Amino acid sequence: MDHARRLDAQVLVLDLTGTSVLLVLPADRPDWTLPGGSVIPGESVAVAARRALRDRIGLEREISHGLVEDQVPPNVDTGAPDGVTIVCDGGRMTLADASAMSLPVKHALDTRALEWVPVDLLSRYTEPYIERRIRAAVEMAVLGHRCPLLFRGEPVNAT
Repeated sequence: MDHARRLDAQVLVLDLTGTSVLLVLPADRPDWTLPGGSVIPGESVAVAARRALRDRIGLEREISHGLVEDQVPPNVDTGAPDGVTIVCDGGRMTLADASAMSLPVKHALDTRALEWVPVDLLSRYTEPYIERRIRAAVEMAVLGHRCPLLFRGEPVNAT
């Protein structure tokens, strides 16, 4: 049986205190989420995460570790197949560095806004399952629990 499955890579970027996360408001969604995108066939999760971060919000980060994996069932409303989202560790960033970011012109229509959101306020911005995903990733990042991302058994360094 041929079964297509989505594979997405998202990136958790925390402020220096680990209490706020960088969220994006995509043009095609009503709610906020972590920056990221689909993994192209043949591409590593780390490369996909770095590409999506750079292309969507103009941020360059080294991506080499994952924090959590979230399996998502098929969406009967949209017809999207089931999938897996890997949340990667994008490290920490000062608010001053973040305020210097701007949306790349070529993707300004894809992303409506960027915002630092305190973890305590995630429920005001995201769907419940996205909030749970982000909270789990924040917990792993704050505790220092990261899993190396491998491609064909080799550690990746998507710099």
